[in-house]
Amino acid sequence: MNKLYLIVSFHLLICSFTTAQVINYKNSIRVGIDYMSLDAPDDFGLRYGVRYGRYFADDRIVIEGSLGYLNIKNRRLVINNFYFEGRPRQRVTADLTALYDLLGASRQALRLGGGLSVWHRKDEVLREARSFPGQNGQPLGIEVVSEKADETNPGFHLVVEYEYVIRARTSLGGRVGMANLDKAGISSFAGVNVGYRF
Repeated sequence: MNKLYLIVSFHLLICSFTTAQVINYKNSIRVGIDYMSLDAPDDFGLRYGVRYGRYFADDRIVIEGSLGYLNIKNRRLVINNFYFEGRPRQRVTADLTALYDLLGASRQALRLGGGLSVWHRKDEVLREARSFPGQNGQPLGIEVVSEKADETNPGFHLVVEYEYVIRARTSLGGRVGMANLDKAGISSFAGVNVGYRF
Protein backbone atom coordinates (compact mmCIF):
# COMPACT_ATOMS: atom_id res chain seq x y z
CA MET A 1 0.00 0.00 0.00
CA ASN A 2 2.85 2.35 0.83
CA LYS A 3 4.44 1.62 -2.57
CA LEU A 4 1.19 2.43 -4.35
CA TYR A 5 0.85 5.64 -2.36
CA LEU A 6 4.43 6.66 -3.21
CA ILE A 7 3.99 5.88 -6.91
CA VAL A 8 0.72 7.82 -7.17
CA SER A 9 2.19 10.77 -5.24
CA PHE A 10 5.28 10.76 -7.44
CA HIS A 11 3.20 10.73 -10.64
CA LEU A 12 0.96 13.54 -9.39
CA LEU A 13 4.03 15.58 -8.47
CA ILE A 14 5.60 15.01 -11.90
CA CYS A 15 2.35 15.85 -13.70
CA SER A 16 1.81 19.06 -11.74
CA PHE A 17 5.46 20.05 -12.25
CA THR A 18 5.32 19.49 -16.03
CA THR A 19 1.99 21.29 -16.25
CA ALA A 20 3.49 24.24 -14.41
CA GLN A 21 6.37 24.33 -16.90
CA VAL A 22 4.10 24.74 -19.95
CA ILE A 23 3.56 28.44 -20.61
CA ASN A 24 0.58 29.17 -22.80
CA TYR A 25 0.92 32.67 -24.24
CA LYS A 26 -2.50 34.19 -24.88
CA ASN A 27 -1.55 37.44 -26.66
CA SER A 28 0.39 38.29 -29.79
CA ILE A 29 1.72 41.31 -31.64
CA ARG A 30 2.37 40.92 -35.36
CA VAL A 31 3.89 43.37 -37.81
CA GLY A 32 3.72 42.83 -41.53
CA ILE A 33 3.48 44.05 -45.10
CA ASP A 34 0.58 43.42 -47.47
CA TYR A 35 0.70 43.87 -51.25
CA MET A 36 -2.71 45.39 -51.82
CA SER A 37 -4.91 46.50 -54.70
CA LEU A 38 -7.25 49.44 -54.60
CA ASP A 39 -10.58 49.82 -56.39
CA ALA A 40 -8.83 50.49 -59.71
CA PRO A 41 -7.19 47.29 -60.96
CA ASP A 42 -3.99 49.08 -61.93
CA ASP A 43 -3.37 50.54 -58.46
CA PHE A 44 -1.23 48.35 -56.22
CA GLY A 45 0.91 49.25 -53.23
CA LEU A 46 2.35 48.16 -49.91
CA ARG A 47 0.30 48.44 -46.74
CA TYR A 48 2.30 48.39 -43.51
CA GLY A 49 0.42 47.10 -40.51
CA VAL A 50 0.47 46.05 -36.87
CA ARG A 51 -1.95 43.53 -35.36
CA TYR A 52 -2.80 42.58 -31.78
CA GLY A 53 -4.41 39.18 -31.18
CA ARG A 54 -5.97 37.42 -28.19
CA TYR A 55 -6.18 33.60 -28.22
CA PHE A 56 -9.03 31.48 -26.84
CA ALA A 57 -10.08 27.80 -26.74
CA ASP A 58 -6.57 26.31 -26.79
CA ASP A 59 -5.51 28.78 -29.51
CA ARG A 60 -8.23 27.63 -31.92
CA ILE A 61 -10.00 31.01 -31.85
CA VAL A 62 -8.26 34.37 -32.29
CA ILE A 63 -9.83 37.81 -31.93
CA GLU A 64 -7.58 40.36 -33.58
CA GLY A 65 -7.47 44.11 -34.08
CA SER A 66 -5.23 45.70 -36.71
CA LEU A 67 -4.11 49.10 -37.97
CA GLY A 68 -2.46 49.74 -41.33
CA TYR A 69 -1.26 52.49 -43.66
CA LEU A 70 -0.93 52.58 -47.46
CA ASN A 71 0.39 55.41 -49.67
CA ILE A 72 0.51 55.04 -53.49
CA LYS A 73 1.96 57.58 -55.93
CA ASN A 74 -0.81 58.80 -58.23
CA ARG A 75 0.62 59.39 -61.73
CA ARG A 76 -1.11 58.35 -64.98
CA LEU A 77 -0.12 58.65 -68.63
CA VAL A 78 -3.12 60.27 -70.30
CA ILE A 79 -2.14 61.18 -73.88
CA ASN A 80 1.27 61.00 -75.56
CA ASN A 81 3.65 62.67 -73.10
CA PHE A 82 1.01 64.21 -70.85
CA TYR A 83 0.77 62.79 -67.33
CA PHE A 84 -1.96 63.36 -64.79
CA GLU A 85 -0.43 63.66 -61.33
CA GLY A 86 -2.90 63.78 -58.45
CA ARG A 87 -2.35 63.68 -54.75
CA PRO A 88 -1.16 60.30 -53.39
CA ARG A 89 -3.81 57.65 -52.81
CA GLN A 90 -3.80 56.98 -49.07
CA ARG A 91 -5.51 54.49 -46.79
CA VAL A 92 -5.56 54.30 -43.01
CA THR A 93 -7.09 50.91 -42.21
CA ALA A 94 -8.65 49.50 -39.04
CA ASP A 95 -9.96 45.93 -38.93
CA LEU A 96 -11.51 43.73 -36.24
CA THR A 97 -11.21 40.04 -37.15
CA ALA A 98 -12.41 36.73 -35.69
CA LEU A 99 -10.35 33.73 -36.88
CA TYR A 100 -10.71 29.97 -36.43
CA ASP A 101 -7.78 27.54 -36.69
CA LEU A 102 -8.59 24.47 -38.80
CA LEU A 103 -5.45 22.49 -37.87
CA GLY A 104 -5.22 22.65 -34.09
CA ALA A 105 -1.50 21.81 -34.25
CA SER A 106 1.05 23.15 -31.77
CA ARG A 107 3.52 24.65 -34.28
CA GLN A 108 1.33 25.69 -37.19
CA ALA A 109 -2.09 27.16 -37.82
CA LEU A 110 -4.35 27.55 -40.84
CA ARG A 111 -7.00 30.12 -39.98
CA LEU A 112 -10.15 31.32 -41.73
CA GLY A 113 -11.89 34.45 -40.62
CA GLY A 114 -13.50 37.75 -41.28
CA GLY A 115 -14.83 40.82 -39.60
CA LEU A 116 -15.55 44.51 -39.68
CA SER A 117 -13.42 47.14 -41.40
CA VAL A 118 -13.29 50.92 -41.19
CA TRP A 119 -10.89 52.52 -43.68
CA HIS A 120 -10.20 56.20 -44.21
CA ARG A 121 -9.23 57.13 -47.75
CA LYS A 122 -7.79 60.18 -49.46
CA ASP A 123 -8.01 59.88 -53.23
CA GLU A 124 -7.81 61.88 -56.41
CA VAL A 125 -8.81 59.51 -59.17
CA LEU A 126 -8.65 60.33 -62.89
CA ARG A 127 -12.13 59.77 -64.36
CA GLU A 128 -11.82 61.23 -67.86
CA ALA A 129 -9.34 63.00 -70.15
CA ARG A 130 -10.12 64.67 -73.50
CA SER A 131 -7.68 66.19 -75.95
CA PHE A 132 -8.39 69.03 -78.38
CA PRO A 133 -6.40 68.37 -81.57
CA GLY A 134 -4.83 71.16 -83.59
CA GLN A 135 -4.38 71.39 -87.39
CA ASN A 136 -1.32 69.12 -87.42
CA GLY A 137 -2.95 66.48 -85.23
CA GLN A 138 -1.03 67.42 -82.09
CA PRO A 139 -3.19 68.17 -79.04
CA LEU A 140 -3.70 71.88 -78.37
CA GLY A 141 -5.16 71.26 -74.94
CA ILE A 142 -6.29 68.53 -72.62
CA GLU A 143 -9.31 68.56 -70.34
CA VAL A 144 -9.00 66.36 -67.25
CA VAL A 145 -11.85 65.30 -64.98
CA SER A 146 -10.77 63.92 -61.61
CA GLU A 147 -12.68 62.92 -58.51
CA LYS A 148 -11.39 63.74 -55.02
CA ALA A 149 -12.37 61.87 -51.89
CA ASP A 150 -11.54 62.35 -48.22
CA GLU A 151 -13.88 60.04 -46.32
CA THR A 152 -14.25 57.10 -43.96
CA ASN A 153 -15.75 53.91 -45.38
CA PRO A 154 -17.16 51.03 -43.31
CA GLY A 155 -17.26 47.50 -44.67
CA PHE A 156 -16.16 43.93 -44.08
CA HIS A 157 -13.21 41.69 -44.90
CA LEU A 158 -12.43 37.98 -45.31
CA VAL A 159 -9.00 36.43 -44.72
CA VAL A 160 -7.12 33.12 -44.87
CA GLU A 161 -3.81 32.96 -43.00
CA TYR A 162 -1.07 30.45 -42.28
CA GLU A 163 1.24 30.79 -39.27
CA TYR A 164 4.29 28.72 -38.35
CA VAL A 165 5.83 28.91 -34.85
CA ILE A 166 9.63 29.14 -35.07
CA ARG A 167 10.26 29.31 -31.33
CA ALA A 168 8.01 29.39 -28.27
CA ARG A 169 7.26 33.09 -28.76
CA THR A 170 8.15 33.84 -32.39
CA SER A 171 6.17 33.04 -35.54
CA LEU A 172 6.15 33.71 -39.27
CA GLY A 173 2.97 33.94 -41.26
CA GLY A 174 1.35 34.70 -44.58
CA ARG A 175 -2.17 35.67 -45.51
CA VAL A 176 -4.49 36.50 -48.39
CA GLY A 177 -7.82 38.24 -48.28
CA MET A 178 -10.20 40.87 -49.55
CA ALA A 179 -12.09 43.84 -48.15
CA ASN A 180 -15.34 45.32 -49.45
CA LEU A 181 -15.65 48.96 -48.42
CA ASP A 182 -18.77 50.44 -50.00
CA LYS A 183 -17.73 53.54 -52.02
CA ALA A 184 -14.03 52.71 -51.71
CA GLY A 185 -14.63 49.50 -53.66
CA ILE A 186 -13.09 46.06 -53.24
CA SER A 187 -9.44 45.65 -52.30
CA SER A 188 -7.53 42.37 -52.30
CA PHE A 189 -4.28 41.73 -50.46
CA ALA A 190 -1.54 39.16 -49.88
CA GLY A 191 1.15 39.60 -47.26
CA VAL A 192 3.69 38.28 -44.79
CA ASN A 193 4.20 39.00 -41.09
CA VAL A 194 6.33 38.18 -38.08
CA GLY A 195 4.73 37.71 -34.67
CA TYR A 196 5.64 37.67 -30.99
CA ARG A 197 3.55 35.86 -28.33
CA PHE A 198 3.34 37.04 -24.73
